[in-house]
Amino acid sequence: MRVSASDDRSGWAAVAPWLLPLALLVVFAVMARVVYDHQSFTFDVPILTWFHLHVTAGRTALARTLSLIGEPKSLGGVTALIIVASFVLRRWRLGVVFALEVGGAAALDLASKALFARPRPTVFAHLVQESNFSFPSGHAMGGMAFFLALHLLLWRTLPRRWRWIGLLGLALALLIGASRPYLQVHYPSDIVAGWAFGSAWVLGVHLLAGRRRQRRRAV
Repeated sequence: MRVSASDDRSGWAAVAPWLLPLALLVVFAVMARVVYDHQSFTFDVPILTWFHLHVTAGRTALARTLSLIGEPKSLGGVTALIIVASFVLRRWRLGVVFALEVGGAAALDLASKALFARPRPTVFAHLVQESNFSFPSGHAMGGMAFFLALHLLLWRTLPRRWRWIGLLGLALALLIGASRPYLQVHYPSDIVAGWAFGSAWVLGVHLLAGRRRQRRRAV
């Protein structure tokens, strides 16, 4: 049976969107294996040291504010409001997908922390109090999942000229993650792993939901 060029293109179009979430998942898996084997990353301590040498009262206040924004309670409250709004506006499918993206990431973070049980860094004194495990960072993973899911939601619902708002959210997610090693409560590797795992999960759910919509329209 001969395969046409159009068939090749359609096959590539189906596979290409999955390359990024799969690559991010591989990044997380590699880092998770290192942590599971109780090994360390060479970049963790130098970056923590750099942050320690650049601590100021103003930066600490900003980092604490960013950390509060990324708290599960803060993001969870906003997530609940968005889900309620989607049902009120009769866009409940969007709300369900958003809930799966954000809630699923939160559940995976809790399960990962329990599995890897990585202690928090003790290189320098913590600038905020934390008591649970370190890998992956819940602030990095939850923040990235929330703001990436919000970006994808706005991309589908807002006029084109307003879609840049979602990009600001992604920038905020990066800042929330960066605030955690500054506060000395996470290794930088915790942050990278959280960003990668959170992004992979949200993109995967988004792609599966999109495929389901296409099938429903075809029927």
